[in-house]
Amino acid sequence: MSSLQLSTAPLVRLLFAIGALSSLMLLALLNLIS
Repeated sequence: MSSLQLSTAPLVRLLFAIGALSSLMLLALLNLIS
C-alpha cells in the first residue's frame, strides 16, 4: 500500500499543478478580454 501511495502522490501533485495553471490562464484570458 505504501508503494501505491508513493507512486500516486506525484501524479496528484502534477494534476493539481496543471489545474492551478489552467485556472490562472483562464483568469488571465478573461482579464484580457474584458
